[in-house]
Amino acid sequence: MEDHTHESLSITEWLDQARVGDSTGYQQLWLRYYERLVRLARARLSARDRRVSDEEDLATMALAALFRALETGKLPEIQDRESLWRVLVTITDNKILDHVKYQKRQRRGDGKVRGHSAFLDAQGDGYGDPPDPTPQFAHEFGVVCEELLDSLREDLQRIAIWKMEGHTNREIAEKLGCVEESVRRKILLIRSQWSS
Repeated sequence: MEDHTHESLSITEWLDQARVGDSTGYQQLWLRYYERLVRLARARLSARDRRVSDEEDLATMALAALFRALETGKLPEIQDRESLWRVLVTITDNKILDHVKYQKRQRRGDGKVRGHSAFLDAQGDGYGDPPDPTPQFAHEFGVVCEELLDSLREDLQRIAIWKMEGHTNREIAEKLGCVEESVRRKILLIRSQWSS
């Protein structure tokens, strides 16, 4: 039988750290549970639902919700890995249900929002031109992007901009003089901050 005593102690420490806003606890819980939540969300989302929002977004939202709840003193019942996993599954399921309901609302196309195929030309053999954004949309999009970037510290802002410009994690790591894993962790932190 597998001994989870050390693992449970670590998770308890990480939970305690997260409850007081210590980023070490956030990071360790993120590294431990993010991929598991992505797999869970992928298994529970239909292909149609993934077109609009993917399982990574849902996992990020679930972890951000957990961190907010821990910081505000909610969820005192979470004391070990089993109770933590049960809560994370519940939060993720709720995020998936909210996502599906949101996509099916009348004003969101009654669940009929299409992916890239909406841009196929009449013959279906190539992509037509996507519709031009309105000036108002372009302005609002710019304001939102600026607010999101302003919410990050300077080193994370640079990484976010490079990712938006299409740079790979390897290219960003070379620019920063670090390893790719460091870049990946910082991108996960950016996602977490933006989702909250």
